[in-house]
Amino acid sequence: MLAARCTELLRRAANGVPSAGIFLSYAEQVEVSALARSMGEESRLFLWGGYGEAERKKAFFVPDRYMPLEELGDECTVCAAYFGDPICALEMKGSGYKALTNRDWLGAVLNLGIERDACGDIRTAGDSVAYMVCDRTVGDLIMQALERVGRDTVKVREISLYEVEELIPKREFETLTDTVPAPRLDAIVGSVCRMAREKAKALVQCGAVQCGGRVIEKPDRAVTNGDIISVRGHGKFRIVSVTDQNKKGRFRLIAEKYK
Repeated sequence: MLAARCTELLRRAANGVPSAGIFLSYAEQVEVSALARSMGEESRLFLWGGYGEAERKKAFFVPDRYMPLEELGDECTVCAAYFGDPICALEMKGSGYKALTNRDWLGAVLNLGIERDACGDIRTAGDSVAYMVCDRTVGDLIMQALERVGRDTVKVREISLYEVEELIPKREFETLTDTVPAPRLDAIVGSVCRMAREKAKALVQCGAVQCGGRVIEKPDRAVTNGDIISVRGHGKFRIVSVTDQNKKGRFRLIAEKYK
């Protein structure tokens, strides 16, 4: 269904109609990008989540008259001016009576009958504040209807996308360094998860590892700089570098673990 819808929007953009899709997870972004590339329309796809470090991003499909996008301005300007101002940012504040988690905020929003693909990231800032990017129509509903999260009362206001860029907490990482015998998936998983390579190989083969947004079951799959690896039960990792070899022929690995 996702592929069919994105194919339709790519064709509309090719016919001159700017179109906006849904917010996509990282895995869905990989799939949609691959689809656009297979159609020779990769330059039409614009992914934007409202701020620089966004993980969930909305898909925009660009007609010829808006290309190349980099000549039109920054992402906020392009989104507002050329796609009808489709997304907004919200600041949601509790009273401080109870500590609220990301799960609390997301659950309260979805309980309003809102679909997850109408919402981008939700990021907490302390125990009683969260920031969210979402479709504008959804944002209007949340501002009107969201009064309680958990057992706490909350207030919601719209902020600009420039404000959310400044206010949203920066993603924190733990830097990991090691050497591995080869830049292959089982070796990298074993290193970042601090486990024996045979156990890492078994995790890969049983479908517990994603790389590049897809489940990979081949232990010898090559890992490259920039790959995102998720290991069920062990966390999520970003590969910074796995290219330089030392004198013993091992590859120097630098990775970052999401906190």
